[in-house]
Amino acid sequence: MDPQAAARQQPGAHQQFVIDRIEFLGNRRVRSDTLKARIFSREGDVYNEDTLRRDFQALWNTQFFEDVKLRVEDSPNRASGKIIIFDVKERPQIRRIRYDGIHSVSESDILDRFKERKVGLSVESQFDPTKIKRAEVVLKELLGEHGRQFAKVTPQYERIASSNAVILVFKIEEGPKVKVGKIKFTGNHAFSDRKLIRAMRHDRPYSIPLYFWYIPVLTKTYDREKLSEDLEVGVRGLYRDNGYFKVSVGEPILENINTEGFRMGVPLVAGRSHGKAVNITIPIEEGERYHMGTLKIVSADPDKALSLKVDALKGAFPLKQGDIFSTEKVRKALETYGKIYGEYGFIDFTPEPDTEIDEEKKIINLTLKFDEQKQYFVRRIDFSGNTTTRDKVIRRELAIDEGQLFNKRLWEMSILRLNQLDYFDKIEADKAAEIKRNNKDGTVDINLKLKEKGKQSIGLQGGVSGLAGSFIGLTYQTNNFLGLGETLTFSAQFGDLSRSFLFGFTEPYLFDRPISSGFTIFSSRYKFDQARQAALFSGQAVSINPQFVQNYNQDSTGFTVFASYPVRKLSFTRVALNYGLTRTNITAFNDASKLLFTQVQFRSIAGPSALNGIVSSTITPSISYNTVNNPVNPTGGKSYYYSLAFSGGPLGGNVNSITNVFDWKYYHPVNKRRNVLGFHASGAFITGYGGGEPPPYSRFYMGGESDIRGFDIRSITPVTFIPVASAQQFTYNCNTCLSGSGGPSPRTVSVPVLGYTITFPGGDTQGFGNVEYRIPIVGSTVQAVLFFDGGTNGILRKGALQLDKTGFSNLTTQFPTVQQDIHLGRQLGIAPGTNFRLRGSTGIEFVVQLPIIQAPFRVYYAYNIHRLHSQLLAPTDFIEASEICDPSLGDKGCTLGRLPATLPPDVWRFQVKPTLDQLLRNPGSLNYFEPARTFRFTVSRTF
Repeated sequence: MDPQAAARQQPGAHQQFVIDRIEFLGNRRVRSDTLKARIFSREGDVYNEDTLRRDFQALWNTQFFEDVKLRVEDSPNRASGKIIIFDVKERPQIRRIRYDGIHSVSESDILDRFKERKVGLSVESQFDPTKIKRAEVVLKELLGEHGRQFAKVTPQYERIASSNAVILVFKIEEGPKVKVGKIKFTGNHAFSDRKLIRAMRHDRPYSIPLYFWYIPVLTKTYDREKLSEDLEVGVRGLYRDNGYFKVSVGEPILENINTEGFRMGVPLVAGRSHGKAVNITIPIEEGERYHMGTLKIVSADPDKALSLKVDALKGAFPLKQGDIFSTEKVRKALETYGKIYGEYGFIDFTPEPDTEIDEEKKIINLTLKFDEQKQYFVRRIDFSGNTTTRDKVIRRELAIDEGQLFNKRLWEMSILRLNQLDYFDKIEADKAAEIKRNNKDGTVDINLKLKEKGKQSIGLQGGVSGLAGSFIGLTYQTNNFLGLGETLTFSAQFGDLSRSFLFGFTEPYLFDRPISSGFTIFSSRYKFDQARQAALFSGQAVSINPQFVQNYNQDSTGFTVFASYPVRKLSFTRVALNYGLTRTNITAFNDASKLLFTQVQFRSIAGPSALNGIVSSTITPSISYNTVNNPVNPTGGKSYYYSLAFSGGPLGGNVNSITNVFDWKYYHPVNKRRNVLGFHASGAFITGYGGGEPPPYSRFYMGGESDIRGFDIRSITPVTFIPVASAQQFTYNCNTCLSGSGGPSPRTVSVPVLGYTITFPGGDTQGFGNVEYRIPIVGSTVQAVLFFDGGTNGILRKGALQLDKTGFSNLTTQFPTVQQDIHLGRQLGIAPGTNFRLRGSTGIEFVVQLPIIQAPFRVYYAYNIHRLHSQLLAPTDFIEASEICDPSLGDKGCTLGRLPATLPPDVWRFQVKPTLDQLLRNPGSLNYFEPARTFRFTVSRTF
């Protein structure tokens, strides 16, 4: 506004003018009524220049306009009237924001940073130079965090024709990426440069650890803020954790240098690249080393004594007098005290450490002041979001109740128990619980916010599994039937190697007591064909003779009933009792399987009937402990399981066996709880009693996706040799036996031979372990897993593998001298190098967990670092001396055998004798070549 012009338009100071009208010109987006509300003058008010100046300033401060002009005109309708005209030019609107030349960060990263720093610049906002300048600063800061400290950001704009709008363009020259160069320390004596660098989490180079040393591989991007954090938390923290309480870490000396190297690390191929790095020199004044002095624990309120005993509190402090003072241990002690007081309802407990340094003795006397504040009891516990699940199902899992002290440890345990149910989305104890305090009464009201998962799931499963082959299955399950927590399951699966049906029901709280009980009814047919299973996977040829592999069908029907009870109320330890009755029939398709089931004694019934009517009546007591926080995708917790299964005897059936099984799992979150390190170990032992032995299908076979991933399914087993009688036939022309035409007639002779069939009986003892490092790629839906599997399988009770009495008697009758000549006994021999041989595989797998399909699809690559790759030789075949002994050819200590005595000399010497010698000198062999690597697709998880 021009005040002099306005004064000239005022004819006299004595005359009073009135505002007749207020007009706004040039405003398009902002309505005139909105602008009138922003100014102080109103139509009909007395004309006042001071008020107009305030109006002008108010319009300018709206930031709506890039130019504002004020003029005053006489009103044609009123002699004393004035027309106030504000001529405005609106700021253009930003229709689009472009970032030219940006490569190091994405546009979404930029928008997130603008939102975090409250820049206020966005599409459809007004062109504001102040906000644009702020955006420029934030952009430079963001690029600096990604190593572009020399980046240049130039804001420009392009006007859009025929509109008051612009395209805002940030011209960016990123410049070279700045890396962390050499890191040096001065003044350090207690710790080496290497150890101090290892404490700098953000700036230390990526390296390969080798015991006490490490090999730097790749330098990190320089970021000044992260360097400050490394100096405070890493370097200074390391000193203070080791007694150097007064250490001083000085301002780092930075030196920018130019670097030159090969692009992508490949010389002569990608050419050279030029960049920049920052050499960092960090001055340190270590100071003296201090030890722990006296510890005092007092109340922050001098008029109030502590609620807990001081001696007991001191016992929880990790430092004793004379120990090296450590701030890290003090920090952990304060967390421990918070948990201790939290168990007694002091949920607002605050500890305050106070140090007193004795420079003469070089000790630190520590005083902990505890502000206990109020003790709280639980007045009410409510739940929200459980539209189907009844309150009592949730409440019975809580370890605290209304009217009790608010125990934080028991509350966290309650949240863990609810997560184990898997009825709800993951519950976070500090987020899902809304706690309202009543400071006057010392009570809290808790509202637990829940989000239910679908209680009914219909899963369509399909794929390729090592045990089931290619299969398709349908599963219906309610994990929270009628909102009462009951589980109803029905599943059917069909495949080229398996068929199974299962119906089950579980009641977690029988008679409103924590007795989990239920039953299952099942029927299954399993085709165990090792050759076919090996051929299912492309690139994996069958590595053993099909006549030696197991090939049989196993049909089983039965039921189980079970019940479990916690050791004490709301405990994670449960004892259980399971009873199962199973009837199994075996159909063998090759000699190896027939001999395994009929010739190896595993129960009192011998002969062909041994394959049918195998009845197993089993009772299994077990004990388990489980704190795993999620049954599908665990991120923490551990579990133990031990069972002792007893079959036969007073329970009935014709299988007498005792089976011990131990299983352990542990999950530990790492990398700021983003990734998970998982451990699993399992061991089992089975034995018979009362003259019986476990049936072959109950013995242990390893290999495949359930234990050691790189090996063929059930291929890890000891190898044994079963003696079997056969006959070697010869045909020759008898010159003295003329045919009807007068020529020599053919004759056939047969030689009984005791040979050996190679078979795989399974072990009675097994043990294996798995280590996994799980990395989520897309939440819990897609994961990458690095793994190592190792284990062994063998026969501990070698005397348990014996020939059936009837079969052994038949052999000794047919070969009377076999026991004296080769010491043949009922016990089977084990191929050297196959019993308890260690196997191991390592590799990577990718897992996709589809919520609709309800099955983990995975593909993995495994390299077998311990495998069996050798030729196994069977014992030498045996022929009775009475059949082939010939003293004229050097066979001593015998009389002439049957064949030399009954055959023409030329036939015996030149046809039969060389063949038998070749047979005896070349026993049966098996090329047992386990694969070096495996690539496989399955629908399962190892653990």
